[in-house]
Amino acid sequence: MPPKQKDTLPPPPPSPSTKRPLPEAAQTSPAKKQSKWSADEDAKIIDLRGRGHKWEDISRELPGRSAISCRLHYQNYLERRSEWDEDRKNRLARLYER
Repeated sequence: MPPKQKDTLPPPPPSPSTKRPLPEAAQTSPAKKQSKWSADEDAKIIDLRGRGHKWEDISRELPGRSAISCRLHYQNYLERRSEWDEDRKNRLARLYER
């Protein structure tokens, strides 16, 4: 008969107090905003993007906003908003009334 092996449990996960420290860059960067976008921020993004600025450059002009968040906000909200001008809205309303 082979010798019995002890059941071994995996080691417990690290406790929250033993987590890795944040990288130095994350400790020194300003806190990221979690709030709604203001009309001023929208206008600045539209203006800077219209002049061909890169997302990194745009994010530097908006403290607390990352390049990714600026790009996503522009693509998902600001760029689409301009697609629906008054003429398009009126045509859609007329088609809907039929």
